[in-house]
Amino acid sequence: MDRSRVVVAAFAALYFSAVGALAFVSAPDNNGGLWVWTLFAFIPVGAFLVWMFGRSRWWLALAYSMVGAAWLEAAQTVWMPVGYGTVMDILIASIGAGIGVGGAVGMSIWRERSVSAHRAPAAESTKNLRVNRRASASKSAPPLNLDR
Repeated sequence: MDRSRVVVAAFAALYFSAVGALAFVSAPDNNGGLWVWTLFAFIPVGAFLVWMFGRSRWWLALAYSMVGAAWLEAAQTVWMPVGYGTVMDILIASIGAGIGVGGAVGMSIWRERSVSAHRAPAAESTKNLRVNRRASASKSAPPLNLDR
């Protein structure tokens, strides 16, 4: 595992611990506004899991975040007052994780394209240089320049 994934895993472990701890804090009655916290709390969960597993395993990141949300709600049902853990919270947390997964995958694709766009001209110039060296080394005619 390279150093950047270790750093991401460390930050993810800290964040997951904080979300897990805050899930067991009794909130005062706030007239149903708790779903916003649940949605925004799980956006980084999906993003962290994509960064740990890689972009090609986005589905695994989404599945793990959904299982994590279900586990938190099941634990709340067991250890918190009646009615604290609901199926709706699982759905909202899964939507938040899906937003995080989509954002992390989109950011990864954008970053890859921007890096490859900056590297492409340099790669072409070195390729042309190699072709020109071979042509001059074999003392044959110079290659045709068809770029005009």
